Amino acid sequence: MRIANLIFTFALTGAAACASERVVAPQTSGAVIGVAPMVNVAAVPLLYVVDGVRYQRDQIPSLNPDQVLSVSVMKGHLALQKYGPDAAYGVVVVTTKAARYPQT
Repeated sequence: MRIANLIFTFALTGAAACASERVVAPQTSGAVIGVAPMVNVAAVPLLYVVDGVRYQRDQIPSLNPDQVLSVSVMKGHLALQKYGPDAAYGVVVVTTKAARYPQT
């Protein structure tokens, strides 16, 4: 099973890094309207890192969800510093139990 289903929720968070917010200037009535544009999550080129190896969306290896130790999202300046320009829209970092607790 691909972890795409597991990552979908986190991809939405990462997509927020590329979404812009438009605010309409106050009118004489004092009303302010905030509008967030729709973002096609599939079109956002998120970087995926599984156990330290970089993958694009279509390259994510198959994983059993029971093997996943943690999933986190990095975005903004921190993601750019750590992963470079490939992380411009955010990074989904997956750590498996095998990577964290290697068998000896």
